[in-house]
Amino acid sequence: MASPSPASAGGATRRKNVLVLMADEQRWDSMGHTGNPAARTPHLDALAARGASFERCYTPYPLCCPARASLWTGLLPHQHHVTGNWMHIRPDLREGANRGLVQAFADAGYHTLYTGKWHVPGTTPSRLGFADQAAIPAVVNGRDRGRLIEPYRAYAEAQGYRLVPNHIENLTERDLAQLRRPGKAPCGTAEIAVEHFLETWQTGQLIERLEARPAERPFFAVCSYNAPHFPMIVPAPYDTLIDPASVVLPASLSAGLAGLPREVAESHFAHLAHEIDESEWRRLVAHYLGLCALVDTQVGRVVEYLDAMGLLDDTIVVYTADHGDMMGAHGLFEKGYPLHYEETLRVPLVIADPDQRSPVRPRGLTSLVDVVATLAGLAGVALPVSGEREGRSLAAALSGEDDAPLRPHVVCETFAYEGRESGAGRYVDFARFEELGGSANLSLRTPSSRYTFRWNDVDELFDLEADPDQCHNLAGVAAHQVEVRALQDTLTGEIERTDARFAATLRQRMAAKADGSVTVGATVVVQL
Repeated sequence: MASPSPASAGGATRRKNVLVLMADEQRWDSMGHTGNPAARTPHLDALAARGASFERCYTPYPLCCPARASLWTGLLPHQHHVTGNWMHIRPDLREGANRGLVQAFADAGYHTLYTGKWHVPGTTPSRLGFADQAAIPAVVNGRDRGRLIEPYRAYAEAQGYRLVPNHIENLTERDLAQLRRPGKAPCGTAEIAVEHFLETWQTGQLIERLEARPAERPFFAVCSYNAPHFPMIVPAPYDTLIDPASVVLPASLSAGLAGLPREVAESHFAHLAHEIDESEWRRLVAHYLGLCALVDTQVGRVVEYLDAMGLLDDTIVVYTADHGDMMGAHGLFEKGYPLHYEETLRVPLVIADPDQRSPVRPRGLTSLVDVVATLAGLAGVALPVSGEREGRSLAAALSGEDDAPLRPHVVCETFAYEGRESGAGRYVDFARFEELGGSANLSLRTPSSRYTFRWNDVDELFDLEADPDQCHNLAGVAAHQVEVRALQDTLTGEIERTDARFAATLRQRMAAKADGSVTVGATVVVQL
């Protein structure tokens, strides 16, 4: 067992540990302290009460692989080239020595550790600077399968559970049957008991590796959970922890698919709008919040461990997620290419720095690309100089002295090649975007609005102060055309800073849509 690290030794400067806890597919508004009356997240609420909970943090891409690649590189998807699930990262970014942000912590003397879901295709935790790892998913046919963790499957089967062979979700046949009931929401009670459930096991893996760490060095550790990612198969007691009657359904659910762009309304993300009623939506959301509560319990276990080991007062604890989930907004479910809405893009970001004197709730805009730069700033670690890195430190915001100047706006991106959002375990150079029949949806979040440019469909503009549920699209309203053009200029200007070629292509597409030389209609985008 490693003993607690001293705050200082022989007069040396105190080195703070860093711990990143990460959920998969968790929306910002799924916690008690962010205003959800049905949520049960006491440990995350307590973490926020002694740190900073950023109210407007956004993922750069509402899908796992691109978002995670952005987190660990500090780059936007069009820069690192992970433009869909299983699309491999840019070759020169695959080694930590070249560009990896975590490698900077290793070079500064930190013991680096990664546990749980990885999902950054074309590289590994060790190649991006993590010296130790555990509970990493398998790679099958070039695809990081995200949740197919072979050691966990062996563990679960050793407890007597029979998992469906080759199924990436770690389900039993009984679990799977609950997802296929006509007229019922795809959710239910897990056959696997909570003490043997994946998130419980993942926390154990993290603690085991922390126990084995070199005690004389500070650590940079990550535990990436799978929940609350679908399927909503939830272990007891979390399956009934949330009373469906307490769930507040999104106001946009009653409006349904009316008025949405065709590529949204006709996508597979909309299938539940035609299949389940409001009572089933409440049950589905209750199961989702039950998985959020399960992850919250794991956060509590980890914080309790740090406290018991005398490490909590020397550890920066971070909680975030890669993206959100529509979870009934507009009658939609999941996340992906067409879903540039607050529900999929706005994510939790809680940072508890032991040196922070009082809790703050920064309202400025920020992005996942800023997380590692912020941690480096708080820990006193120098990052390698890079002319293309988009991430910036938010450390000053934790003081609460200046809430405003985080980011003037945040760019979010989604891409497809010939109608496919995700690739089959391969690298595609983004310079080939036009050649390969590329399309894109790009959105710009400002302090008061979101503008989305859709390659193959009508654009969207929402006044998020007057219309937080995004029910009234203003992009085609004559009175807002000056605003739309200004937002387009800002968006293309942001892209041009990092990729002038793609910015030119984007401007050409905008002009073609404006003069009617291209037909705007839904293009089916397939998630592999």
